[in-house]
Amino acid sequence: MSLRDSDDLSWYARKAARAATPLPGAEPDPTRVELLRERLERLRAAGIKGDFKSMTLYTRRLPPGCRPCLAGKGTNLYVTGLCTRDCFFCFNLKPRKDETVVHGIPVDNPGEAVDIVARYGLRSVGLSGGEPLMRPERALALLGALKAMPQPPRVDLYTNGDLASDELLLRLHRAGLDAIRFDLAARDYDLEPVRRARRIFAEVAVEIPVVPEHQKRLEKMVLELDSLGVPFLNTHELFLCAENSERVVADGQIPLKSESRHLLWRPTADSGAAALDLLLFALARTRTLSVYYCSCGTQELIAARGLARRRRNLTDAHPQ
Repeated sequence: MSLRDSDDLSWYARKAARAATPLPGAEPDPTRVELLRERLERLRAAGIKGDFKSMTLYTRRLPPGCRPCLAGKGTNLYVTGLCTRDCFFCFNLKPRKDETVVHGIPVDNPGEAVDIVARYGLRSVGLSGGEPLMRPERALALLGALKAMPQPPRVDLYTNGDLASDELLLRLHRAGLDAIRFDLAARDYDLEPVRRARRIFAEVAVEIPVVPEHQKRLEKMVLELDSLGVPFLNTHELFLCAENSERVVADGQIPLKSESRHLLWRPTADSGAAALDLLLFALARTRTLSVYYCSCGTQELIAARGLARRRRNLTDAHPQ
């Protein structure tokens, strides 16, 4: 990806400001436009990588598991809807269900999951939930089946870390798990599971929503991750959707108007700006940590590419 010209900076700033305008047809707040543009100009001057049009931005390098996803070749494997936490920003269905879903398709066994991954030519799989380690044997069986494929996909596991014991981490590593990603926002930014995983996995990452009110805590976390040698921090906006809207609004967050054609969620007003600030902080203060902003614009792009791949697969399977 390459950076676009300065017109894209104005385009994004106007779009973000317009989305936050409370009245239909009202003009964007000029102050907000200028603040967003100023952040983006500073990021470009500091050497940020990526693409401004989709707001796919990163400081050093993309996590390996994100590259197939950006190409529309990634998917989520929802191991279970059960969880050890009840975060206000959680967008999973309620009431929680102990079910397994791959690429949006419910499955009953690992073999069905493998068939779906092969059918759609998927190259990156994220084992997630809920909390996937609430069903450790199921997660291990799915991982083993995926890694036994003739062309095994990359597999990352997403967890809050509550159940990530040394024994279980070792079993996941031996079964071929490529990387583990921790949602530290679910643990009040406690890095203990990250420290333990670093002793076992070469690639450990953190992936969190950016809660604007936590900016100072996030900056502290960035410095700690960098000192631990953690290679990747992935951030995204704080989302609002049908499942979490009441709790997110009750937390004081203001939703943006949705211009999405593919997403069932929308960002909150200040979260994107806070994510840009965190990128600026990381550029200035970290030595090796790579911070990647996977914005709603990025997710819109991923969804569009994934949908196009599905349609091509259907056309190939059922030619006219």
